[in-house]
Amino acid sequence: MSRIRGTNTKIDLKMKGMLADIGCKFEMYPKMLGNPDFVLNREKIIIYCDGDFWHGYRYDAKKKPAKKFWRDKIEGNIRRDRRVSRRFRKDGWAVLRFWEHDIEKNPEKCLRRIRYKMKEKAVSSNFR
Repeated sequence: MSRIRGTNTKIDLKMKGMLADIGCKFEMYPKMLGNPDFVLNREKIIIYCDGDFWHGYRYDAKKKPAKKFWRDKIEGNIRRDRRVSRRFRKDGWAVLRFWEHDIEKNPEKCLRRIRYKMKEKAVSSNFR
């Protein structure tokens, strides 16, 4: 497990390029609760790039890992992800979580969600 990287992963670097391509101003790996991958401070948007295995993509529908250690690890990640997302939303942030397979195979879908959230936040800030 010591060889598993938490920063500058393939999907993080791909997302970094996608955000740069659409001209987003972002901070990568800000020191914040839950260690988000990206934050768009002006828009108050937090972006996570979640690995399919580590964050439990379709965890309930899949065969569970045989070792209790891995089941506990993944289930703990799922609980933490939910708790952190709820906390940020309560504090007025928009939280976007993208699965590894979506970033790799359908990056345009991810960009559409980011653009939509940016427009939504811009409209809501105009009414304050």
